[in-house]
Amino acid sequence: MPFADDGARYTDYTSPMALIDTHCHVSYADFDADRAEVLARAKAAGVLGLINVATDPEWWPRYLALAAEAHPDEAPAVKVALGFHPNYATKFGPEAFAELRRLFERHPGVAIAVGETGLDTFRDYCPLEAQAAAFQAQLDLAAERDLPFILHCRNEERRMCEMLARQRDKLGRPLRGVWHCFTANTDHMQQAVALGLHLGVGGVATYPKAEEVRAALREAPLERLILETDAPYLAPQPRRGKRNEPAFVAMTCERVAAALGHSAEEFAARTTANARALFRAF
Repeated sequence: MPFADDGARYTDYTSPMALIDTHCHVSYADFDADRAEVLARAKAAGVLGLINVATDPEWWPRYLALAAEAHPDEAPAVKVALGFHPNYATKFGPEAFAELRRLFERHPGVAIAVGETGLDTFRDYCPLEAQAAAFQAQLDLAAERDLPFILHCRNEERRMCEMLARQRDKLGRPLRGVWHCFTANTDHMQQAVALGLHLGVGGVATYPKAEEVRAALREAPLERLILETDAPYLAPQPRRGKRNEPAFVAMTCERVAAALGHSAEEFAARTTANARALFRAF
């Protein structure tokens, strides 16, 4: 491995692999002091593109602005996902939802996914009924715009899968979306795959105690796996507890590939192809 578990600096790491970070938050204030350097390190680590996920209506313009500033011919390409995170679902309403729809109409090819959306009762930030209403509206918007959706779920896997199954039956076709930060078990993986979903593989899959997650990923079809960081959160094991950033997707790729019995190059190529197919970008 080209990195150590001692927290050694990673700023000079380069990778021959072509990678896509399908979920990060590089517009957060965590990156205000060195955002340009963060993107440069991502490029050096082989990151061709990233999806910057805006979870609160107040942040949508900031995320679109960063995408507009990115040079279209230089890596990493910056795309955005826009939506109402379940913890901010109290901000969902007719006016805010109409603005979300307008932003997707005005920014085709830049706003490429709906979300992150879903259900979360791990913390008591928002009533579950409000979360479910925002979730259903975003599922319908994704279908209307022919866009993938990005799922967030904590403590509500059963309820979320039930809502997704009803959506699949309503549409009469497999769903097009990703279960972001997949940390559930093999049963939930099988439900997700049956629904048509991809699984977002991030830093948690590299943690020593996450064997249940790795077991589920070993059983998952390789064509349903995509890589993500969730930066600045959930850095992979060699950088655990520190700020995550898109360059670290290379660490996750190498660690998870080894755990699943693939070469890093094979896993990078397959997950990058999967991300391109799902998001029709990069």
